[in-house]
Formats: sequence, C-alpha cells, structure tokens
Amino acid sequence: MHSLDEALALRRRGCRMVETARDILAGRFPHARDPFCEWLPSKPDWASILPEVDILGEELSGLRSRGGKVVLYGHDDMDGITGIFVGRRILRGEGFDVVPIFPDKKDADYGLLPGRMDGILEKGDLLLTVDYGCTSVDGVKWAIARGARVVVTDHHVMSDRPPPAHGMINPQLVGPPASFLAGCGVLYAALVSIFPEWENDPELLTAVALGTVSDRVPLLSVNRFLLEMFRHVERDALEGGLAVMLEEWPSRTRGWTGTMVRQAITSVVGKGKGSGIYDLLEFMEDRDYRRCRGKWKKLSVQSRRRARELSDLFSRAMRDRDDQASAYGMNLIYLDNIPDGMGGTLAGKISRVTRRGTIIVSPKEDRLVGEARSYGDWNMVDFLVGMEGVFKSAGGHKMAAGFSSEGYSWPELRNRLLSRMAEYPVQPVPTPHVDMEVTELPDPEELMCLAPFGGGFLPPAVRKNNMRYLLNVGETTSSWWITEESGD
Repeated sequence: MHSLDEALALRRRGCRMVETARDILAGRFPHARDPFCEWLPSKPDWASILPEVDILGEELSGLRSRGGKVVLYGHDDMDGITGIFVGRRILRGEGFDVVPIFPDKKDADYGLLPGRMDGILEKGDLLLTVDYGCTSVDGVKWAIARGARVVVTDHHVMSDRPPPAHGMINPQLVGPPASFLAGCGVLYAALVSIFPEWENDPELLTAVALGTVSDRVPLLSVNRFLLEMFRHVERDALEGGLAVMLEEWPSRTRGWTGTMVRQAITSVVGKGKGSGIYDLLEFMEDRDYRRCRGKWKKLSVQSRRRARELSDLFSRAMRDRDDQASAYGMNLIYLDNIPDGMGGTLAGKISRVTRRGTIIVSPKEDRLVGEARSYGDWNMVDFLVGMEGVFKSAGGHKMAAGFSSEGYSWPELRNRLLSRMAEYPVQPVPTPHVDMEVTELPDPEELMCLAPFGGGFLPPAVRKNNMRYLLNVGETTSSWWITEESGD
C-alpha cells in the first residue's frame, strides 16, 4: 500500500481530468482557489481541526500510569461498531485493556445506560464513547460518580445542555470540514493524531470507509480523503471478515455511489433482530477467511428475507402517508408494528423514492418512537430538537435522527409534528441539480474520475434540449439517464 502522500499524488496524476470534469468541479466549488483540492484535499491535520484531542491524549497517558481499562461504549449501527473496531485495534495495539459495549436497541433506550455499564466500568477506568454520548447527561454523571474518567467522541448535534465529560471531541463544536466526519471517523482521527503510526493501517481505513458510507455523511473534504486512502488498500493486506467485505465493495477502484455500497454491504449486515450487526465486531476481527465467507453467505440469505419483509412494509407505509404532512412536503407515517431494526431503513427508502423527508412513528411499550430521514435542506435533527419538551430524547445529525416520546397519544404527537412542519422555514423538496448546459452529452466514462458519488457530492447532471440527464453509475458501465432523481 502507498503512503498517504504518495496515494494522493498518484490520484492527482492519474485522474487525467477532461475539461468537462474540471468545469463541474469549478461549478460545485465556485469560491475555491483550487476546486481540485477542495474536492480531494491533502492529509488533514486532525489535531488542529478536532476539539479537545489533547485531553484524550492526557487521559490515555494518565490511564497508562495508574492502570485500569478503556471501556468503549458505542452505537449499535455500522458507524458505531466500525468505530469500536477502530478504537479497540489501536488501543489494544498500544497496550491498553479494552472492553467494548454496544447496547441492543430493541431492548434498550438510546444513551449511556448505567445498567449496561454497571459491573464493567470501575473506578479509575476511562469511559470512551464512540458515535455516542454528546447528549447523555445522566449517563456521564453516573460514570463520573463511579470514579471513572469520561471522554466523549461523537458527531451528532449537541444539545443546549452538554454532559459534564472530561473531554468532548465532537466536530459539531467547530463545524466543517471536521463536522462531515462520521462517528468512526472522529475516533480514528483523534487516535491517529495521538498515535500517528496507525494512520495508514489498511484494516482501520477499511473499517472507517464502511462506517462513513453506511452513515450517509457527506462524501466531501476529509471524508473523501479517507475514502481515497481506502481505495489504495490492497486485498492482500486484509484477512478474514474485512477481506470479505472489501471483496463485496462494488467497483471499488473504478467508481461507485453510496447507495451501491449500502445495498451490497450495509444492508447485508442489517440492523436489529436476526441481522449481523451484533456479530459485526467479531466478524471484522475474525482472521479465518473461509469461515467468514460462510458467515457472509448466511447473512446474504437473511438479508433477502428482510428485503421481502421490507417490501411488504414499504407498500403499507406508502398507503398510510399522512395527507396533511404531504401538503408540507414531508412524509409522516404511523405504523403499529415495525420489525426490529427496520424503521430507519424504511424511512430512508421512502425518503429516496418520494424525494422528501420522512418520519415514521411506532409504539414501543409505554412510549412512541420515531425514525427520521432528511431530504433537501430539511435538517432533521434541528427539526426534532426544536420541539423542546415533546420528546424524552431526540438526536442524530442532519440526514438521520430519531426520538422517543412519553405521555403523548399518537393523535397528540401527530398534531405537534404537523404544527412544527408548518412553521419550519425550509424547502423540503429540492430542485434537481444541473451542473451545465450542453449541446452534446459528454462521454460518461470520462466523468467517472469524479467518483465516488453520494451525499454532498452527487453524480454529474447536465441539461440538453431542456431535458435533464443524470450520470448513472453501474459496477462495470456508466450511462446517461433522463430523470429528475437526485442521483443517490
């Protein structure tokens, strides 16, 4: 594998950008002195763009001196568990004792739960969160009262009342480009700034790429840098489960979209009961390729079964969309029974198909829970967090968020959500982008040098004779489609 600087230099030399591709970059980054560097930046100085990384370094140094362990508490999704993999690989490699925790969402609320940490987190330990914790006031207080030290690494939107952690590494505090990072990327960047010998590790780059694309963060700036490093990971550098997922990554060295990867890998792992998400950490750490290939085959069978369930659920959800919410440019849907782990997937699918933000609500024991996905300039977490007092908990980021509400019936919560929609000052149904007007369609293969495409950096679109053509990316071919779809 090439070094970071060598890989970027090769990419710059190897792009051979045609004039049309250069014009597209210039149009997408109109204020940049060098649009190419804006599109694919040089290696970031992680410590300078992330807050309080120095505190994590001090806490790890103190832990090494006094003894104790690192308790990695992460989110139970691809982003969180790939982040736990990153943290455990680096910290174990540096000689620390590391214990992971990732609560099962079907049985537990969101947040740092004392019941999950009790008997594991002890006095003198370091509680290090992954993709988690920036709103967990009570959980952080509990951990500190136990005599533990606490550093939060997260990328979700901060609340007005942050937890009293000893360190808060959340790029939302500083904004772009750091705030583009997924949770796994935040922990990777923080740890390699402390232990730089790990930054070029192929296993870490593969895990971060998986978590980044799965979490739908913008494929811009620092994320594009990380994905470019992953593009240069060689198959022989990986073993077992990570090797299997690298092989499953569609068109990795040619050009791909986020949707292609999520269909080929993220959806196969799945979420919730019967999925592979709770075995993912073990799978990535397993070095036995044949065993992992067999496990992946089983996961693929389970994924097809979940896809059939999701198809039936999708049909029912489309029929049950709220008419008044539709008038505001949004989807609001109440379903009395959603299989575990499918709410977010369903919301994302409906959002893509209808090209508008989607909120799906369902009952869970004594409360109502919601999964929400954004479209256009609808900032879902800002929308939800602005409903102060309605939710027991609400959080996430612009494109994906969730909530839990107690004390409201569905008609009451519906009215609250509709009132918020009526006053929220955005355009939830975006106008499809057009990069340029053309008299002849460019060769689509010549524009594949701009890949990967996804959130924040959609495939090129051109207009010819009042018709909009979008670059359609396949695993082996590319072509122009006449469509008003956004592209991912």
